Amino acid sequence: MAEAADLIIGIDAGTSVMKAVAFTLAGRQIASASVRNSYRTGDDGSVTQSLDQTWLDCARALRGLGEKVENLSARAAAIAVTAQGDGTWLVGAGNRPVGDAWL
Repeated sequence: MAEAADLIIGIDAGTSVMKAVAFTLAGRQIASASVRNSYRTGDDGSVTQSLDQTWLDCARALRGLGEKVENLSARAAAIAVTAQGDGTWLVGAGNRPVGDAWL
């Protein structure tokens, strides 16, 4: 028998850490997992981040959360995603990155 969808998964692509958190529908946090984020600082002070690496890090954080929460994917009622407050994350054909994100 399938479990009822009883969790909300939050994903935050922060500047320093990629986080995945599971909440009950009432908003109580039950587990979290994170992966250190990586970015590059240019000689001119610019900061960029690989979108391909960000996607891989997101998947790693979600797998880590799945190791802590039984049947996570079947129990997910919704997924909410947020990221840095400033930045430009451009994608083109096929939703592929056109370059690194500017932070």
